[in-house]
This record gives sequence, C-alpha cells and structure tokens, in this order.
Amino acid sequence: MEMYVSSGLTVHQALNICISVFRNKQRSSLESAKSVVESGQSLAYGFVRYMKFSTSIIGLIEQGEQSGNIPQSLKLARFILEREDNLIRTCLSALAYPVIIGIFAILLTIGLMRGVMPQIIPLLKSLHVTLPLLTRIVMYLSENIFVYGLCGLVIFIIIIPLLIYLYKKWFRFTSTIHKILLRIPIIGSLFRLYSLSLMIRSLGSLVSSGVNMTTAYAQAVNRITLLPLKSIFSSQKLSLSQGKSLAIIFADMEKVPSHVAPLISAGESSGTLGECLIRSADIIDRDIEQYLKRLTALIEPIMMIFIGLIVGAIALSIIMPIYDVSKNLQH
Repeated sequence: MEMYVSSGLTVHQALNICISVFRNKQRSSLESAKSVVESGQSLAYGFVRYMKFSTSIIGLIEQGEQSGNIPQSLKLARFILEREDNLIRTCLSALAYPVIIGIFAILLTIGLMRGVMPQIIPLLKSLHVTLPLLTRIVMYLSENIFVYGLCGLVIFIIIIPLLIYLYKKWFRFTSTIHKILLRIPIIGSLFRLYSLSLMIRSLGSLVSSGVNMTTAYAQAVNRITLLPLKSIFSSQKLSLSQGKSLAIIFADMEKVPSHVAPLISAGESSGTLGECLIRSADIIDRDIEQYLKRLTALIEPIMMIFIGLIVGAIALSIIMPIYDVSKNLQH
C-alpha cells in the first residue's frame, strides 16, 4: 500500500493491486476493507475492522487521512511493522541453535534409554548385588520411559490449550504470567526492552505524523502488550495531560535505559521529539540484539552440559555395579 500510494496511485487503485497478489484469506480481508472505503468510510476504519491492525498502526493511518498525508503515514506504519518482523526473526535465529541441541539431547536420551540400557539391564540384574541408586534410577526410567512419555504427552495436550485459553481470557492470569516473565534473568529484560521499544517507536511515529502528544501517548500505551509495563505508563497519562514533561516521566521510571530521558529532553527542547523518540527506539533495538547474543551464548554451554550429564549418568549407572562386583571378587 505504501509503495503504490507513494507512486501516485489512489487508495482505491492500491487496494485493487494488493487484492490481486494476496492469498485467499488475506484477499477476502482486503476486499472487505475495500468495500468499506467504497462506501465512504475511512481506510483506517476498514483496516481496524477487517485487518486487525494494532491501535498505533490504525492511529497513524487515521492521522494521515485527516492531514492529507496518507503516503507518509503508511510509510511510518510500514516501518514499524518491518521493525517488529526483524526483531521476531532475530529472536528465532538466536534460538534456532539451542533448540536443535535440545532436540538432539532428547533423541540421544531416548536412544540410550531404549537402545543401550535394555541390553545392559539383564546383565546388571544377573549380578545379584545391591545396585547403586543411580543405576536403579536409570533402569527404572529406561523400563518406564514410554509410559511416562505418553502420560506427559497427554498432560501436555490438555494443559497447554488450557493455559492458552486462560492467558487470553483471564486478565489476572495474564498479568501474573507477565510478572513472572519479568523476573526471569535476561529473558525478563528482553521482554521489557522489546515492549519499551515498540511503545517509544509508535509514540515517535505518531508525533512525527502530527498527532498531539496526549493522543499519541494514549495510543502508544495501548500498543504495549506487557501488562505491568502498560500499567506503569497508563498511570502517567493524567500527569502528561497536565503538562508534565515526557522526559521527566521516563526519567522517573525504573529499568528504563539511561539514554532515553536525555534524548527525549533534547527532542522536546529542539522541536524534534518524534525523531529523537525513533532514534531512542533504534538504540533499544541494538540493546535487544546484544541481549539475544548473550542469551544464546548462555544457553549453548548449558545445553552441552545437560547432554554431558545425561551421557555421564548412563555411563556411571553401567560402570558402578560392575566396579563393585570386581572389587568384591578381589576380596
């Protein structure tokens, strides 16, 4: 849409081109949005009803329609969506290697338990000695791994949909999950910075497109998905409407990067608040990438240690009883 409208096409013509290249479900949504535009409603109304865009994206488009600068608003909206997509891709790329190692560890454990241990267990039982605790644990797990695995799979199938349902429908449960996430080292900081970056970027884009500060702040706060952070920013709406500086609001908040408040203060003083907010979000995105690298660097050795412990435990469970028998034979 941004590319077609910026090249001089009307919104109606741009929608027609988009409809021709998308798949069935997306095409249906675009056709519904197009029918809304053709009936005299705004493009923002059609998108919020059928495309399920966020309030910040809708606010940008609505502001562009009101000011007559729809190409610039679509450009800012596209930039926000691209940044979100890049962050998600960065997260998936950073976690790909640990996930592969984790799958390998699970397959290795199952292979050792069901491929090696059944060959060794008859020998260990024929020794007629009291087996070490570790050996008994490994033997028990080997004999019952499929039973426990099947029970775990059934529980997983039941519990996960239930948790997802509670997360979507029960506000208190969702808030509790978010509070727990924020308390996890590194991961909590990652979620906090991600939500903060989206909020600041949305606010900067809205301010740059001409939305007044109170409205832009309210729309950007509604964009926050992390409920504890959203609650903190929501509590400052009244203070901002009464004339409190945005820089002071960010300076008074805990665990906000130190560069945010000075950049906002400089933007308020120079009249370039929108650009300074977007620049601040760029710096936060860079910090997020550093956290992801740190998280990946931390997960990899933990996974390798986990695999080593599995292999070592199985090896010791086999060696220890044989060693005990050989020592008794020496006596």
